[in-house]
Amino acid sequence: MRPFHDLDVEKDKKPLTWAYVRRVLGSFVHYYRPQRGLFFLSLFCSVAGAGMQMLIPLLVYRSFQEGNSLKLIYLLIGGIFLLMCAIAACNYICTRYGHIVGVRMEAAMRDDLFSHLQSLSFNYFDKTKTGHIMSRITNDLSMIAELAHHGPEDVLAALIMFLTGLAVMLALNPFLTLVTIIPMPFICMWASRFQGKMRSGFRESRKKIADLNSQVENSIQGIREVKSFTQEKQEIGKFKSVNASFRKIRETLFGTMASFHSGMRFFMDGYSLLFVVVGVILNHYGKATLLEIMTFFMYSKYITMPLFRLLDFTEQFHQGLTAYERFYEVLQEKSSVHDKENALAPVSPARGEIEFRNVSFSYNGTDEVLKNITLKIPAGVTAALVGESGAGKTTAAALIPRFYDAGKGEILLDGIDVRDYSLEYLRRNIGIVRQSPFLFDTSIRENILFGKPDASEEEMVQAAKNANIYDFIMSLPDKFESKVGEHGILLSGGQKQRISIARVFLKNPPVLIFDEATSALDNQSEELVREAVERLCGGRTTLIIAHRLSTVKHAKILFCMKNGLLVEQGTHEELLKKPDGYYKLLYEMHSF
Repeated sequence: MRPFHDLDVEKDKKPLTWAYVRRVLGSFVHYYRPQRGLFFLSLFCSVAGAGMQMLIPLLVYRSFQEGNSLKLIYLLIGGIFLLMCAIAACNYICTRYGHIVGVRMEAAMRDDLFSHLQSLSFNYFDKTKTGHIMSRITNDLSMIAELAHHGPEDVLAALIMFLTGLAVMLALNPFLTLVTIIPMPFICMWASRFQGKMRSGFRESRKKIADLNSQVENSIQGIREVKSFTQEKQEIGKFKSVNASFRKIRETLFGTMASFHSGMRFFMDGYSLLFVVVGVILNHYGKATLLEIMTFFMYSKYITMPLFRLLDFTEQFHQGLTAYERFYEVLQEKSSVHDKENALAPVSPARGEIEFRNVSFSYNGTDEVLKNITLKIPAGVTAALVGESGAGKTTAAALIPRFYDAGKGEILLDGIDVRDYSLEYLRRNIGIVRQSPFLFDTSIRENILFGKPDASEEEMVQAAKNANIYDFIMSLPDKFESKVGEHGILLSGGQKQRISIARVFLKNPPVLIFDEATSALDNQSEELVREAVERLCGGRTTLIIAHRLSTVKHAKILFCMKNGLLVEQGTHEELLKKPDGYYKLLYEMHSF
Protein backbone atom coordinates (compact mmCIF):
# COMPACT_ATOMS: atom_id res chain seq x y z
CA MET A 1 0.00 0.00 0.00
CA ARG A 2 1.16 3.53 -0.70
CA PRO A 3 2.62 5.63 2.14
CA PHE A 4 0.46 8.06 4.06
CA HIS A 5 1.22 11.10 6.14
CA ASP A 6 0.45 10.90 9.83
CA LEU A 7 -2.92 12.48 10.50
CA ASP A 8 -4.88 12.43 13.73
CA VAL A 9 -8.41 12.73 12.41
CA GLU A 10 -10.16 12.56 15.75
CA LYS A 11 -8.17 15.49 17.11
CA ASP A 12 -8.30 17.60 13.98
CA LYS A 13 -11.75 17.11 12.52
CA LYS A 14 -13.52 19.80 14.59
CA PRO A 15 -11.55 23.01 14.01
CA LEU A 16 -10.87 23.61 10.31
CA THR A 17 -7.50 25.33 10.14
CA TRP A 18 -5.23 25.87 7.17
CA ALA A 19 -2.58 23.74 8.87
CA TYR A 20 -5.11 20.92 9.09
CA VAL A 21 -6.14 21.42 5.46
CA ARG A 22 -2.50 21.23 4.35
CA ARG A 23 -2.02 17.94 6.22
CA VAL A 24 -5.19 16.47 4.75
CA LEU A 25 -4.33 17.53 1.21
CA GLY A 26 -0.75 16.38 1.63
CA SER A 27 -1.89 12.94 2.74
CA PHE A 28 -3.43 12.07 -0.62
CA VAL A 29 -1.29 14.14 -2.99
CA HIS A 30 0.64 10.95 -3.79
CA TYR A 31 -2.42 9.71 -5.68
CA TYR A 32 -1.70 12.39 -8.29
CA ARG A 33 1.78 11.05 -9.00
CA PRO A 34 0.86 8.04 -11.19
CA GLN A 35 -1.48 10.33 -13.18
CA ARG A 36 0.69 13.43 -13.18
CA GLY A 37 1.01 13.50 -16.99
CA LEU A 38 -2.75 13.64 -17.58
CA PHE A 39 -3.26 15.82 -14.51
CA PHE A 40 -0.83 18.50 -15.67
CA LEU A 41 -2.25 18.33 -19.20
CA SER A 42 -5.73 18.92 -17.80
CA LEU A 43 -4.46 21.65 -15.48
CA PHE A 44 -2.58 23.38 -18.31
CA CYS A 45 -5.66 23.33 -20.56
CA SER A 46 -7.80 24.70 -17.73
CA VAL A 47 -5.38 27.58 -17.17
CA ALA A 48 -4.93 28.17 -20.91
CA GLY A 49 -8.68 28.19 -21.45
CA ALA A 50 -9.17 30.70 -18.63
CA GLY A 51 -6.39 32.90 -19.98
CA MET A 52 -7.76 32.87 -23.52
CA GLN A 53 -11.23 33.59 -22.24
CA MET A 54 -9.94 36.77 -20.66
CA LEU A 55 -8.62 37.97 -24.04
CA ILE A 56 -12.06 37.99 -25.69
CA PRO A 57 -13.39 41.18 -23.99
CA LEU A 58 -10.11 42.93 -24.81
CA LEU A 59 -10.43 41.99 -28.51
CA VAL A 60 -14.06 43.16 -28.47
CA TYR A 61 -12.88 46.45 -26.94
CA ARG A 62 -10.27 46.82 -29.68
CA SER A 63 -12.86 46.04 -32.36
CA PHE A 64 -15.08 48.95 -31.27
CA GLN A 65 -12.30 51.51 -31.03
CA GLU A 66 -12.55 54.38 -33.49
CA GLY A 67 -10.14 54.48 -36.40
CA ASN A 68 -9.94 50.72 -36.91
CA SER A 69 -9.79 49.62 -40.51
CA LEU A 70 -12.22 47.02 -41.82
CA LYS A 71 -9.33 44.61 -42.30
CA LEU A 72 -8.29 44.97 -38.66
CA ILE A 73 -11.88 44.46 -37.54
CA TYR A 74 -12.06 41.24 -39.57
CA LEU A 75 -8.76 40.10 -38.06
CA LEU A 76 -10.03 40.82 -34.56
CA ILE A 77 -13.29 38.94 -35.21
CA GLY A 78 -11.31 36.03 -36.66
CA GLY A 79 -9.08 36.08 -33.59
CA ILE A 80 -12.16 35.91 -31.35
CA PHE A 81 -13.45 32.92 -33.33
CA LEU A 82 -10.08 31.10 -33.08
CA LEU A 83 -9.97 31.79 -29.35
CA MET A 84 -13.45 30.32 -28.98
CA CYS A 85 -12.34 27.17 -30.86
CA ALA A 86 -9.20 26.87 -28.73
CA ILE A 87 -11.24 27.37 -25.53
CA ALA A 88 -13.64 24.61 -26.66
CA ALA A 89 -10.69 22.27 -27.30
CA CYS A 90 -9.27 23.04 -23.85
CA ASN A 91 -12.67 22.39 -22.26
CA TYR A 92 -12.86 19.04 -24.06
CA ILE A 93 -9.43 17.99 -22.79
CA CYS A 94 -10.21 19.17 -19.25
CA THR A 95 -13.55 17.38 -19.18
CA ARG A 96 -12.33 14.10 -20.64
CA TYR A 97 -8.86 13.66 -19.24
CA GLY A 98 -9.56 15.47 -15.99
CA HIS A 99 -12.33 13.01 -15.23
CA ILE A 100 -10.08 10.13 -16.26
CA VAL A 101 -7.59 11.34 -13.66
CA GLY A 102 -10.37 11.42 -11.07
CA VAL A 103 -11.61 7.93 -11.96
CA ARG A 104 -8.10 6.47 -11.79
CA MET A 105 -7.41 8.14 -8.46
CA GLU A 106 -10.72 6.83 -7.13
CA ALA A 107 -9.80 3.32 -8.28
CA ALA A 108 -6.37 3.59 -6.63
CA MET A 109 -7.91 4.78 -3.37
CA ARG A 110 -10.46 1.97 -3.51
CA ASP A 111 -7.65 -0.55 -4.09
CA ASP A 112 -5.76 0.80 -1.09
CA LEU A 113 -8.83 0.83 1.11
CA PHE A 114 -9.85 -2.71 0.19
CA SER A 115 -6.28 -3.97 0.61
CA HIS A 116 -6.11 -2.33 4.02
CA LEU A 117 -9.42 -3.89 5.03
CA GLN A 118 -8.02 -7.30 4.11
CA SER A 119 -5.09 -6.68 6.46
CA LEU A 120 -7.25 -5.81 9.49
CA SER A 121 -7.94 -8.35 12.20
CA PHE A 122 -11.34 -9.62 13.27
CA ASN A 123 -11.46 -7.00 16.02
CA TYR A 124 -12.19 -4.26 13.49
CA PHE A 125 -14.99 -6.17 11.77
CA ASP A 126 -16.49 -7.14 15.12
CA LYS A 127 -17.16 -3.46 15.89
CA THR A 128 -17.82 -2.03 12.39
CA LYS A 129 -21.00 -2.40 10.38
CA THR A 130 -20.64 -3.65 6.83
CA GLY A 131 -22.88 -0.84 5.57
CA HIS A 132 -20.47 1.75 6.97
CA ILE A 133 -17.57 0.06 5.21
CA MET A 134 -19.50 -0.05 1.94
CA SER A 135 -20.35 3.65 2.24
CA ARG A 136 -16.66 4.49 2.52
CA ILE A 137 -15.70 2.30 -0.45
CA THR A 138 -18.40 3.70 -2.76
CA ASN A 139 -19.95 7.09 -1.91
CA ASP A 140 -17.03 8.64 -0.03
CA LEU A 141 -14.39 7.74 -2.59
CA SER A 142 -16.47 9.12 -5.47
CA MET A 143 -16.72 12.44 -3.65
CA ILE A 144 -12.98 12.49 -2.94
CA ALA A 145 -12.20 11.82 -6.61
CA GLU A 146 -14.41 14.71 -7.69
CA LEU A 147 -12.57 17.03 -5.31
CA ALA A 148 -9.18 15.77 -6.47
CA HIS A 149 -10.08 16.36 -10.11
CA HIS A 150 -12.04 19.63 -10.01
CA GLY A 151 -10.40 21.30 -7.04
CA PRO A 152 -7.00 22.32 -8.48
CA GLU A 153 -8.48 23.22 -11.88
CA ASP A 154 -11.28 25.37 -10.47
CA VAL A 155 -9.09 27.21 -8.00
CA LEU A 156 -6.26 27.94 -10.43
CA ALA A 157 -8.54 28.91 -13.33
CA ALA A 158 -10.65 31.12 -11.05
CA LEU A 159 -7.58 32.92 -9.70
CA ILE A 160 -6.20 33.52 -13.21
CA MET A 161 -9.52 34.86 -14.46
CA PHE A 162 -9.96 37.09 -11.44
CA LEU A 163 -6.43 38.53 -11.42
CA THR A 164 -6.26 38.94 -15.21
CA GLY A 165 -9.66 40.62 -15.34
CA LEU A 166 -8.71 42.91 -12.48
CA ALA A 167 -5.43 43.87 -14.15
CA VAL A 168 -7.13 44.75 -17.46
CA MET A 169 -9.83 46.75 -15.68
CA LEU A 170 -7.22 48.69 -13.72
CA ALA A 171 -5.43 49.49 -16.96
CA LEU A 172 -8.64 50.74 -18.59
CA ASN A 173 -10.07 52.76 -15.70
CA PRO A 174 -8.49 52.52 -12.22
CA PHE A 175 -11.17 54.56 -10.46
CA LEU A 176 -14.08 52.47 -11.77
CA THR A 177 -12.15 49.32 -10.89
CA LEU A 178 -11.52 50.38 -7.28
CA VAL A 179 -15.16 51.32 -6.76
CA THR A 180 -16.46 48.03 -8.14
CA ILE A 181 -14.28 45.82 -5.91
CA ILE A 182 -15.74 47.35 -2.71
CA PRO A 183 -18.24 44.42 -2.22
CA MET A 184 -15.48 41.78 -2.39
CA PRO A 185 -14.57 41.78 1.36
CA PHE A 186 -18.25 41.47 2.29
CA ILE A 187 -18.66 38.51 -0.06
CA CYS A 188 -15.65 36.78 1.55
CA MET A 189 -16.96 37.48 5.07
CA TRP A 190 -20.35 36.02 4.21
CA ALA A 191 -18.76 32.90 2.70
CA SER A 192 -16.51 32.27 5.72
CA ARG A 193 -19.51 32.45 8.06
CA PHE A 194 -20.96 29.19 6.72
CA GLN A 195 -17.81 27.11 6.25
CA GLY A 196 -17.92 25.25 9.58
CA LYS A 197 -21.67 24.62 9.42
CA MET A 198 -21.45 23.15 5.94
CA ARG A 199 -18.51 20.93 6.84
CA SER A 200 -20.19 19.48 9.94
CA GLY A 201 -23.44 19.08 7.99
CA PHE A 202 -21.77 17.08 5.23
CA ARG A 203 -20.02 14.88 7.80
CA GLU A 204 -23.26 14.10 9.64
CA SER A 205 -24.95 13.44 6.31
CA ARG A 206 -22.30 10.84 5.40
CA LYS A 207 -22.68 9.15 8.78
CA LYS A 208 -26.43 8.89 8.30
CA ILE A 209 -26.17 7.48 4.78
CA ALA A 210 -23.84 4.82 6.20
CA ASP A 211 -26.48 3.99 8.84
CA LEU A 212 -29.07 3.82 6.08
CA ASN A 213 -26.90 1.39 4.10
CA SER A 214 -26.43 -0.78 7.20
CA GLN A 215 -30.17 -0.94 7.85
CA VAL A 216 -30.91 -1.94 4.26
CA GLU A 217 -28.15 -4.55 4.30
CA ASN A 218 -29.41 -6.13 7.55
CA SER A 219 -32.99 -6.28 6.34
CA ILE A 220 -32.12 -7.73 2.92
CA GLN A 221 -29.71 -10.33 4.28
CA GLY A 222 -32.22 -11.32 6.96
CA ILE A 223 -35.26 -11.22 4.67
CA ARG A 224 -36.11 -14.88 5.32
CA GLU A 225 -36.13 -14.34 9.08
CA VAL A 226 -38.13 -11.14 8.63
CA LYS A 227 -40.81 -12.94 6.63
CA SER A 228 -40.84 -16.11 8.74
CA PHE A 229 -41.44 -14.04 11.90
CA THR A 230 -43.78 -11.62 10.06
CA GLN A 231 -41.64 -8.67 11.11
CA GLU A 232 -42.07 -6.68 7.90
CA LYS A 233 -43.80 -3.79 9.67
CA GLN A 234 -41.10 -3.60 12.33
CA GLU A 235 -38.35 -3.54 9.70
CA ILE A 236 -40.19 -0.89 7.73
CA GLY A 237 -40.50 1.11 10.95
CA LYS A 238 -36.74 0.81 11.62
CA PHE A 239 -35.93 1.88 8.08
CA LYS A 240 -38.32 4.84 8.26
CA SER A 241 -36.67 5.95 11.49
CA VAL A 242 -33.17 5.87 10.01
CA ASN A 243 -34.41 7.41 6.76
CA ALA A 244 -36.17 10.22 8.66
CA SER A 245 -33.00 10.94 10.59
CA PHE A 246 -31.07 11.16 7.32
CA ARG A 247 -33.77 13.40 5.85
CA LYS A 248 -33.62 15.81 8.82
CA ILE A 249 -29.83 16.09 8.57
CA ARG A 250 -30.09 16.79 4.85
CA GLU A 251 -32.86 19.34 5.36
CA THR A 252 -30.76 21.20 7.93
CA LEU A 253 -27.76 21.05 5.61
CA PHE A 254 -29.77 22.39 2.66
CA GLY A 255 -31.06 25.19 4.89
CA THR A 256 -27.47 26.21 5.56
CA MET A 257 -26.61 25.93 1.87
CA ALA A 258 -29.69 27.97 0.91
CA SER A 259 -28.67 30.79 3.26
CA PHE A 260 -25.14 30.64 1.93
CA HIS A 261 -26.07 30.71 -1.75
CA SER A 262 -28.89 33.23 -1.44
CA GLY A 263 -26.60 35.60 0.43
CA MET A 264 -23.93 35.16 -2.22
CA ARG A 265 -26.46 35.79 -4.98
CA PHE A 266 -27.56 38.98 -3.21
CA PHE A 267 -23.97 40.23 -3.06
CA MET A 268 -23.36 39.32 -6.70
CA ASP A 269 -26.49 41.14 -7.85
CA GLY A 270 -25.51 44.06 -5.67
CA TYR A 271 -22.12 44.03 -7.32
CA SER A 272 -23.69 44.27 -10.79
CA LEU A 273 -26.01 47.04 -9.64
CA LEU A 274 -23.13 48.97 -8.09
CA PHE A 275 -21.17 48.60 -11.31
CA VAL A 276 -24.04 49.97 -13.42
CA VAL A 277 -24.73 52.91 -11.06
CA VAL A 278 -21.08 53.91 -10.79
CA GLY A 279 -20.60 53.50 -14.55
CA VAL A 280 -23.57 55.75 -15.37
CA ILE A 281 -22.37 58.44 -12.96
CA LEU A 282 -18.79 58.34 -14.29
CA ASN A 283 -20.06 58.49 -17.87
CA HIS A 284 -22.21 61.50 -16.97
CA TYR A 285 -19.15 63.34 -15.66
CA GLY A 286 -16.96 62.23 -18.53
CA LYS A 287 -14.78 59.95 -16.42
CA ALA A 288 -15.63 56.79 -18.38
CA THR A 289 -16.68 56.12 -21.97
CA LEU A 290 -19.52 53.85 -23.01
CA LEU A 291 -16.98 51.53 -24.63
CA GLU A 292 -15.05 51.29 -21.35
CA ILE A 293 -18.27 50.60 -19.45
CA MET A 294 -19.26 47.89 -21.94
CA THR A 295 -15.82 46.29 -21.65
CA PHE A 296 -15.97 46.57 -17.87
CA PHE A 297 -19.35 44.89 -17.91
CA MET A 298 -17.91 41.95 -19.82
CA TYR A 299 -14.94 41.72 -17.47
CA SER A 300 -17.21 42.04 -14.42
CA LYS A 301 -18.74 38.72 -15.46
CA TYR A 302 -15.25 37.23 -15.55
CA ILE A 303 -14.68 38.48 -12.00
CA THR A 304 -17.99 37.20 -10.60
CA MET A 305 -17.67 33.92 -12.49
CA PRO A 306 -14.46 32.93 -10.65
CA LEU A 307 -16.16 33.80 -7.37
CA PHE A 308 -19.01 31.42 -8.20
CA ARG A 309 -16.48 28.75 -9.19
CA LEU A 310 -14.70 29.25 -5.90
CA LEU A 311 -18.04 29.00 -4.08
CA ASP A 312 -18.82 25.75 -5.85
CA PHE A 313 -15.35 24.56 -4.95
CA THR A 314 -15.95 25.52 -1.30
CA GLU A 315 -19.02 23.30 -1.16
CA GLN A 316 -17.25 20.50 -3.01
CA PHE A 317 -14.20 20.91 -0.80
CA HIS A 318 -16.22 20.39 2.37
CA GLN A 319 -17.96 17.35 0.94
CA GLY A 320 -14.66 15.88 -0.24
CA LEU A 321 -12.89 16.74 3.02
CA THR A 322 -15.49 15.05 5.19
CA ALA A 323 -15.46 12.04 2.86
CA TYR A 324 -11.68 11.89 3.03
CA GLU A 325 -11.72 12.02 6.82
CA ARG A 326 -13.95 8.95 6.86
CA PHE A 327 -11.74 7.25 4.26
CA TYR A 328 -8.61 8.05 6.23
CA GLU A 329 -10.13 6.87 9.53
CA VAL A 330 -10.21 3.36 8.08
CA LEU A 331 -6.64 3.64 6.80
CA GLN A 332 -5.58 4.67 10.29
CA GLU A 333 -6.96 1.47 11.76
CA LYS A 334 -4.17 -0.82 12.83
CA SER A 335 -4.50 -4.58 12.87
CA SER A 336 -4.18 -6.00 16.36
CA VAL A 337 -2.72 -9.13 14.74
CA HIS A 338 0.31 -8.74 12.50
CA ASP A 339 3.62 -10.36 11.62
CA LYS A 340 6.55 -9.62 13.85
CA GLU A 341 9.86 -8.66 12.32
CA ASN A 342 11.66 -11.65 10.80
CA ALA A 343 8.62 -13.90 11.29
CA LEU A 344 9.24 -17.57 10.61
CA ALA A 345 7.98 -19.08 7.36
CA PRO A 346 9.40 -22.62 7.08
CA VAL A 347 9.32 -24.32 3.70
CA SER A 348 8.12 -27.67 5.06
CA PRO A 349 4.56 -28.09 6.38
CA ALA A 350 3.93 -28.05 10.12
CA ARG A 351 3.86 -31.35 12.02
CA GLY A 352 0.75 -30.16 13.86
CA GLU A 353 1.52 -30.34 17.59
CA ILE A 354 -0.62 -27.74 19.41
CA GLU A 355 -0.12 -26.55 22.96
CA PHE A 356 -1.82 -23.91 25.12
CA ARG A 357 0.18 -22.59 28.08
CA ASN A 358 -1.78 -20.57 30.65
CA VAL A 359 -3.80 -18.81 27.94
CA SER A 360 -6.30 -16.11 28.88
CA PHE A 361 -8.28 -13.93 26.48
CA SER A 362 -10.94 -11.22 26.48
CA TYR A 363 -12.66 -9.47 23.60
CA ASN A 364 -13.13 -6.13 25.33
CA GLY A 365 -10.08 -6.09 27.56
CA THR A 366 -12.06 -6.66 30.77
CA ASP A 367 -14.24 -9.78 30.92
CA GLU A 368 -12.12 -12.85 30.28
CA VAL A 369 -13.65 -15.39 27.90
CA LEU A 370 -10.77 -17.83 28.46
CA LYS A 371 -9.07 -18.20 31.83
CA ASN A 372 -5.66 -19.79 32.23
CA ILE A 373 -6.15 -22.58 29.67
CA THR A 374 -3.40 -25.22 29.47
CA LEU A 375 -3.69 -28.19 27.10
CA LYS A 376 -1.67 -30.15 24.56
CA ILE A 377 -2.64 -31.96 21.36
CA PRO A 378 0.08 -34.21 19.91
CA ALA A 379 0.71 -34.11 16.17
CA GLY A 380 -1.64 -36.29 14.12
CA VAL A 381 -4.11 -36.74 16.99
CA THR A 382 -7.85 -36.01 16.89
CA ALA A 383 -8.97 -34.01 19.93
CA ALA A 384 -12.29 -32.42 20.88
CA LEU A 385 -13.37 -29.32 22.76
CA VAL A 386 -16.72 -29.89 24.43
CA GLY A 387 -18.93 -27.90 26.74
CA GLU A 388 -22.09 -25.85 26.80
CA SER A 389 -22.60 -22.83 24.54
CA GLY A 390 -20.57 -19.86 25.71
CA ALA A 391 -17.91 -21.98 27.36
CA GLY A 392 -15.18 -20.47 25.12
CA LYS A 393 -14.59 -23.38 22.73
CA THR A 394 -14.81 -21.40 19.47
CA THR A 395 -12.76 -18.58 20.95
CA ALA A 396 -9.99 -21.00 21.95
CA ALA A 397 -9.92 -22.45 18.44
CA ALA A 398 -9.81 -18.94 16.89
CA LEU A 399 -6.58 -18.20 18.75
CA ILE A 400 -4.67 -20.99 16.99
CA PRO A 401 -4.65 -19.38 13.50
CA ARG A 402 -4.32 -15.98 15.22
CA PHE A 403 -7.68 -14.56 14.26
CA TYR A 404 -7.13 -12.97 17.66
CA ASP A 405 -4.02 -12.89 19.84
CA ALA A 406 -4.08 -14.30 23.35
CA GLY A 407 -4.03 -11.65 26.07
CA LYS A 408 -1.91 -13.81 28.36
CA GLY A 409 0.05 -17.01 27.94
CA GLU A 410 1.34 -18.77 24.83
CA ILE A 411 -0.06 -20.92 22.05
CA LEU A 412 2.54 -23.17 20.43
CA LEU A 413 2.62 -24.92 17.08
CA ASP A 414 5.35 -27.54 16.93
CA GLY A 415 6.88 -26.02 20.05
CA ILE A 416 7.09 -22.47 18.64
CA ASP A 417 4.83 -19.58 19.67
CA VAL A 418 2.30 -18.98 16.88
CA ARG A 419 3.17 -15.26 17.07
CA ASP A 420 6.66 -16.10 15.83
CA TYR A 421 5.30 -17.53 12.58
CA SER A 422 4.20 -15.41 9.64
CA LEU A 423 0.41 -15.24 9.37
CA GLU A 424 0.58 -16.60 5.82
CA TYR A 425 2.50 -19.71 6.91
CA LEU A 426 0.37 -20.26 10.01
CA ARG A 427 -2.97 -20.05 8.25
CA ARG A 428 -1.75 -22.01 5.23
CA ASN A 429 -1.15 -24.92 7.61
CA ILE A 430 -4.58 -24.75 9.26
CA GLY A 431 -7.89 -25.70 7.66
CA ILE A 432 -11.21 -24.65 9.21
CA VAL A 433 -14.72 -25.97 8.63
CA ARG A 434 -17.41 -23.92 10.37
CA GLN A 435 -20.93 -24.70 11.44
CA SER A 436 -22.27 -22.25 8.84
CA PRO A 437 -19.70 -22.27 6.03
CA PHE A 438 -19.48 -19.21 3.83
CA LEU A 439 -19.78 -19.75 0.10
CA PHE A 440 -19.09 -16.96 -2.36
CA ASP A 441 -21.79 -15.94 -4.80
CA THR A 442 -20.15 -17.67 -7.74
CA SER A 443 -19.81 -21.19 -9.15
CA ILE A 444 -19.15 -24.43 -7.26
CA ARG A 445 -15.83 -24.67 -9.11
CA GLU A 446 -14.61 -21.30 -7.84
CA ASN A 447 -15.74 -22.05 -4.30
CA ILE A 448 -13.80 -25.32 -4.20
CA LEU A 449 -10.75 -23.82 -5.90
CA PHE A 450 -10.69 -21.13 -3.21
CA GLY A 451 -8.73 -23.68 -1.19
CA LYS A 452 -6.03 -23.90 -3.89
CA PRO A 453 -6.55 -21.57 -6.86
CA ASP A 454 -3.85 -23.22 -8.99
CA ALA A 455 -5.16 -26.77 -8.48
CA SER A 456 -5.60 -28.99 -11.53
CA GLU A 457 -8.94 -30.31 -12.72
CA GLU A 458 -8.03 -33.77 -11.43
CA GLU A 459 -7.19 -32.40 -7.97
CA MET A 460 -10.48 -30.51 -7.79
CA VAL A 461 -12.51 -33.56 -8.85
CA GLN A 462 -10.74 -35.77 -6.33
CA ALA A 463 -11.38 -33.22 -3.56
CA ALA A 464 -15.09 -33.22 -4.45
CA LYS A 465 -15.15 -37.04 -4.36
CA ASN A 466 -13.37 -37.14 -1.00
CA ALA A 467 -15.95 -34.69 0.37
CA ASN A 468 -18.87 -36.83 -0.85
CA ILE A 469 -20.18 -33.98 -3.02
CA TYR A 470 -19.06 -35.11 -6.49
CA ASP A 471 -22.18 -37.14 -7.35
CA PHE A 472 -24.43 -34.23 -6.40
CA ILE A 473 -22.39 -31.80 -8.51
CA MET A 474 -22.56 -34.08 -11.56
CA SER A 475 -26.35 -34.30 -11.21
CA LEU A 476 -26.64 -30.54 -11.77
CA PRO A 477 -27.21 -29.21 -15.33
CA ASP A 478 -24.10 -27.02 -15.22
CA LYS A 479 -21.98 -29.40 -13.14
CA PHE A 480 -19.07 -27.52 -11.52
CA GLU A 481 -20.15 -24.27 -13.19
CA SER A 482 -23.45 -24.24 -11.27
CA LYS A 483 -24.02 -21.08 -9.25
CA VAL A 484 -24.49 -21.40 -5.49
CA GLY A 485 -26.28 -18.07 -4.93
CA GLU A 486 -25.57 -15.45 -2.29
CA HIS A 487 -24.16 -17.17 0.82
CA GLY A 488 -24.88 -20.50 -0.93
CA ILE A 489 -28.64 -20.00 -0.66
CA LEU A 490 -29.32 -22.36 -3.60
CA LEU A 491 -27.80 -25.31 -1.69
CA SER A 492 -28.82 -27.24 1.38
CA GLY A 493 -26.85 -27.04 4.60
CA GLY A 494 -25.23 -30.44 4.00
CA GLN A 495 -24.28 -29.56 0.44
CA LYS A 496 -22.67 -26.29 1.52
CA GLN A 497 -20.81 -28.10 4.27
CA ARG A 498 -19.43 -30.73 1.89
CA ILE A 499 -18.29 -28.05 -0.59
CA SER A 500 -16.47 -26.31 2.24
CA ILE A 501 -14.86 -29.65 3.16
CA ALA A 502 -13.81 -30.17 -0.47
CA ARG A 503 -12.19 -26.75 -0.27
CA VAL A 504 -10.17 -27.88 2.76
CA PHE A 505 -9.27 -31.17 1.04
CA LEU A 506 -7.78 -29.12 -1.76
CA LYS A 507 -5.89 -26.93 0.69
CA ASN A 508 -4.48 -30.08 2.31
CA PRO A 509 -3.37 -28.55 5.65
CA PRO A 510 -1.69 -30.57 8.45
CA VAL A 511 -4.01 -29.05 11.11
CA LEU A 512 -7.82 -29.12 10.98
CA ILE A 513 -10.43 -27.33 13.07
CA PHE A 514 -14.08 -28.40 12.85
CA ASP A 515 -16.37 -25.91 14.57
CA GLU A 516 -19.77 -27.57 15.06
CA ALA A 517 -19.48 -28.90 11.51
CA THR A 518 -22.48 -31.26 11.74
CA SER A 519 -24.66 -29.77 14.47
CA ALA A 520 -27.20 -28.21 12.06
CA LEU A 521 -27.55 -31.17 9.65
CA ASP A 522 -30.13 -33.90 9.23
CA ASN A 523 -29.12 -37.52 9.78
CA GLN A 524 -28.43 -38.33 6.11
CA SER A 525 -26.39 -35.16 5.54
CA GLU A 526 -24.57 -35.68 8.82
CA GLU A 527 -23.53 -39.17 7.77
CA LEU A 528 -22.17 -37.93 4.44
CA VAL A 529 -20.31 -35.12 6.19
CA ARG A 530 -19.06 -37.47 8.91
CA GLU A 531 -17.57 -39.82 6.31
CA ALA A 532 -15.88 -36.91 4.57
CA VAL A 533 -14.56 -35.58 7.88
CA GLU A 534 -13.10 -38.95 8.87
CA ARG A 535 -11.45 -39.22 5.46
CA LEU A 536 -10.02 -35.71 5.81
CA CYS A 537 -8.77 -36.23 9.37
CA GLY A 538 -6.53 -39.17 8.50
CA GLY A 539 -2.97 -38.40 9.56
CA ARG A 540 -3.74 -34.80 10.55
CA THR A 541 -3.96 -32.97 13.86
CA THR A 542 -7.67 -32.36 14.28
CA LEU A 543 -9.57 -30.25 16.78
CA ILE A 544 -13.31 -30.85 16.83
CA ILE A 545 -15.68 -28.43 18.56
CA ALA A 546 -19.02 -30.12 19.07
CA HIS A 547 -22.10 -30.61 21.18
CA ARG A 548 -23.17 -33.96 19.73
CA LEU A 549 -21.55 -36.90 21.48
CA SER A 550 -21.52 -38.92 18.24
CA THR A 551 -18.98 -36.55 16.72
CA VAL A 552 -16.47 -36.68 19.60
CA LYS A 553 -16.61 -40.23 20.99
CA HIS A 554 -13.84 -41.33 18.64
CA ALA A 555 -11.52 -38.47 19.65
CA LYS A 556 -8.34 -39.64 21.34
CA ILE A 557 -8.54 -36.85 23.91
CA LEU A 558 -11.42 -34.62 25.01
CA PHE A 559 -11.10 -31.23 26.69
CA CYS A 560 -14.17 -30.18 28.64
CA MET A 561 -14.71 -26.42 29.11
CA LYS A 562 -17.05 -24.49 31.39
CA ASN A 563 -17.30 -20.70 31.66
CA GLY A 564 -13.92 -20.17 30.05
CA LEU A 565 -12.14 -22.73 32.22
CA LEU A 566 -10.72 -26.11 31.25
CA VAL A 567 -12.35 -28.32 33.88
CA GLU A 568 -11.61 -31.85 32.61
CA GLN A 569 -9.62 -33.73 30.01
CA GLY A 570 -9.22 -37.38 29.00
CA THR A 571 -10.75 -40.02 26.74
CA HIS A 572 -14.48 -40.53 26.43
CA GLU A 573 -14.32 -43.62 28.63
CA GLU A 574 -12.10 -41.99 31.26
CA LEU A 575 -14.36 -38.99 31.63
CA LEU A 576 -17.51 -41.12 31.96
CA LYS A 577 -15.90 -42.96 34.89
CA LYS A 578 -15.67 -39.78 36.99
CA PRO A 579 -18.64 -39.98 39.38
CA ASP A 580 -19.31 -36.25 39.60
CA GLY A 581 -17.59 -35.20 36.39
CA TYR A 582 -18.90 -32.34 34.31
CA TYR A 583 -18.52 -34.31 31.07
CA LYS A 584 -20.55 -37.18 32.53
CA LEU A 585 -23.25 -34.69 33.58
CA LEU A 586 -23.46 -33.29 30.05
CA TYR A 587 -23.52 -36.80 28.62
CA GLU A 588 -26.36 -37.86 30.87
CA MET A 589 -28.30 -34.71 30.01
CA HIS A 590 -27.83 -35.43 26.26
CA SER A 591 -26.54 -31.90 25.76
CA PHE A 592 -24.28 -32.77 22.85
